[in-house]
Amino acid sequence: MGNGIISINKIKMKSATNKKCQFFPVCGGCSYLDLSDEEYFSIKKKSLQEVIKSDIEFDFFSAGPHSRRKIILQIDAKNNLGFFAKASKNLVEVHACYIAQKEISALIVPLKNFLKNFENNLITQITITLFDNSLDVIFNCVRELNFSQIKKITEFSQSFKINTSSRIKNEVTPILILQKNQIFYNNFQIDLDSDIFIQATKVGLQKITEIISDFILNKFTKKIQVADIYSGFGAYSFAIAQHVKEIYAYEGSEKMVKSIEKNALKNSLNAKIKAQHRDLIIYPISEKELEKFDLVIINPPRNGAGPQAFAIAKSKLKNLIYVSCNPQSFVRDAKILTDAGFKILKLTAIDQFYGTEHLELVAIFVR
Repeated sequence: MGNGIISINKIKMKSATNKKCQFFPVCGGCSYLDLSDEEYFSIKKKSLQEVIKSDIEFDFFSAGPHSRRKIILQIDAKNNLGFFAKASKNLVEVHACYIAQKEISALIVPLKNFLKNFENNLITQITITLFDNSLDVIFNCVRELNFSQIKKITEFSQSFKINTSSRIKNEVTPILILQKNQIFYNNFQIDLDSDIFIQATKVGLQKITEIISDFILNKFTKKIQVADIYSGFGAYSFAIAQHVKEIYAYEGSEKMVKSIEKNALKNSLNAKIKAQHRDLIIYPISEKELEKFDLVIINPPRNGAGPQAFAIAKSKLKNLIYVSCNPQSFVRDAKILTDAGFKILKLTAIDQFYGTEHLELVAIFVR
């Protein structure tokens, strides 16, 4: 462990044979950029098979390089910008990111130049997010910015036509918002805050919503009632709204619930999408409440959804789509469901974090 900086020349020397990213393997963000896609996909598929410990077949979809819609850059005490080396606090300076969308990667050098004339030890991280209509930057600060600092960020924001905010601890304050951050579904425009949790890639989110929509259209001949559990800002609810009769979106974050309500009203979906604030660990959707739903979509955090899985297992629910960002907790919850008579109709592995060990899963359960 350390707190130094690793020079670009050293990186180039170590990765001279790597055609994908000159900063690999010193930069700790990726693990497999030295492999061909064929070798890389083979390793990912094999690792998933070892986790699920089953011969169940699964589809594999990769977002590929240049697909990440959000990155977090680190800043050291001298305002050098980059990523930490693996398992250390040593900063690896970068001027591009192979896995990020090109609009994000192209902003790294301007940010490096901007920081050269900015106070040291004030900004610790920069988060860049590419929404469907805007590029958004959050500066993580150790204290409030003064007038001169805000002016510099405002001018930078105007020059590159980006939205900018500052974050102190967990409080995000807009500096200059040139247009509302949005994602689009069909004819719906969803307004989102700068610090919203959003799927890592646009194509990954599209793939997940495609799987959900296809199941609904192929399975049901009538408009159905759906529960969207751990709904976040309602990504799946808005994506499938045109296909269903009614959606109940349950979410533990009050901020997310308010976002759903506001966007449902804006898009004239407030009679169809109903959001509810709920601590889903302490108060999972009960066996009785689940009776009215034809389909449940669940997308829990990394530790899974044990209490909710038990409630679903005890219910009469017949159709479930489980979106997981952690194959280990998915396997635990899947056993609860299969022991209760569910079977996996379809399993899709989605590689949203290209070049890393992470995989997401979308499983369709029926009984």
